[in-house]
Amino acid sequence: MPEKKEEEESPDENIYDEGQRQDQLDDSEITPAEAGFMEGYEDVKLVECASCGKKVDFEKIIERKIGEETYWFCSKKCAEHFEKRKALG
Repeated sequence: MPEKKEEEESPDENIYDEGQRQDQLDDSEITPAEAGFMEGYEDVKLVECASCGKKVDFEKIIERKIGEETYWFCSKKCAEHFEKRKALG
């Protein structure tokens, strides 16, 4: 019986042209959400900005008491915008 030869694969063989290689690199970039998850994202307590609705790490919020209510914001700009809207009614 003839011996079956296995195809040898060169470890340095380039299977992509430069454009395909860049496409693969672009596709493999992780999103900020994925990066956060990898760093223990599930342990971070997120709150919603009262002005824009963006989710913010509780450790990084801006807290303002307006009347009897306490509100959380993602930025000083959102806090000021919200206060102006509240003042207008």
